[in-house]
Amino acid sequence: MVAGPSFIIAASSILTLALGAPILRSDAKAARSLVERAAYQVFGGDGTTAQGWPAETSWKSFESLWNANLPVISASCAQFNAPENSADEIASIKKGLLAASKESGVSSQYLLAIMMQESKGCVRAPTTNYGVRNPGLFQDYNGVASCNDGTMITPCPDETIAKMIAEGAGIGMQVGLSIGIADSGASDVSKYYKAARIYNSGSVDPSGNLGAGIATHCYASDIANRLIGWTTETSGCNEGTIGSIGGGAPSEAPSDPAPSATATATPVASSAPVASSTPVATSVPVPSTVPEAAAPVESTPAEATPVTADSPYPGASKNCKSWYKVKAGDNCISTGVNMSTLTSLNSGLDSACSNLWLGSSYCIAA
Repeated sequence: MVAGPSFIIAASSILTLALGAPILRSDAKAARSLVERAAYQVFGGDGTTAQGWPAETSWKSFESLWNANLPVISASCAQFNAPENSADEIASIKKGLLAASKESGVSSQYLLAIMMQESKGCVRAPTTNYGVRNPGLFQDYNGVASCNDGTMITPCPDETIAKMIAEGAGIGMQVGLSIGIADSGASDVSKYYKAARIYNSGSVDPSGNLGAGIATHCYASDIANRLIGWTTETSGCNEGTIGSIGGGAPSEAPSDPAPSATATATPVASSAPVASSTPVATSVPVPSTVPEAAAPVESTPAEATPVTADSPYPGASKNCKSWYKVKAGDNCISTGVNMSTLTSLNSGLDSACSNLWLGSSYCIAA
């Protein structure tokens, strides 16, 4: 989200799940490598490579980041109690990111990272307003495009999705990522990390430390991690201490997803202080079984209820009764079920099995 001269706007963040299931050997395509999710690394300081921040050459390619984030995008609207993105809507998001990148000159990987930080890619992310309007995929500053201004629009039109992304990129806007990059005053890769902080809080702290100041202190570190492959919600960044760190260091945080809240604000060259951020929605709780009183042996068995799993895959069926956790060396065949069953129970898993997550549990029966 973005902040203006005297406003802060709350961005969204969410979702948490990842699991797997067995598969039959008949699918040759299923023998694909796992997508190993990047561990979170804390980046502190001024955003320069001298202080340990990733060089642009260390960023993953757009296609790699897109495939890694696709399972999250496919299950991103549950946080808002909204209909999930359709395949056509997801295709429009990808098309819009590439088009906005070409028009604005802002890296497509960077646009994707900011979008994931703000809305997880839900086209029906609600418009927020804490003194200024922040709509859509990028929760951008005073934007127009939205498919949830209080009434959800399904399907979200292609042109609306494209405009949400263009507004976030700063095309035709007074505030946006391309403008923040220009206002950062940097010519090296730190311009992207500084612009992310500006987008979140309206300015960079006078100390130059991207973890200091107002709003979401871990925002720039999170963006840097997204650019090198981190996709989950378990951040190793501590909001209370990141402002005192001067360089990057590997985090011991677990790689499994867990809900968190993000706040954002609108870019401003060197602006006055901005108000504090607003927390955002959390993922939908998984139903738990309820103990029942003892019944005679002859009684009819109760209908099976969903079973929770360790590190469930984000797109797994919410009514799953059996899971398979992916280990090193596994592929979709290892789950013991056929590909049509596996993909039907795990939204976002592609038919070529090229984006299977190591350490996640996939649904194999519901």
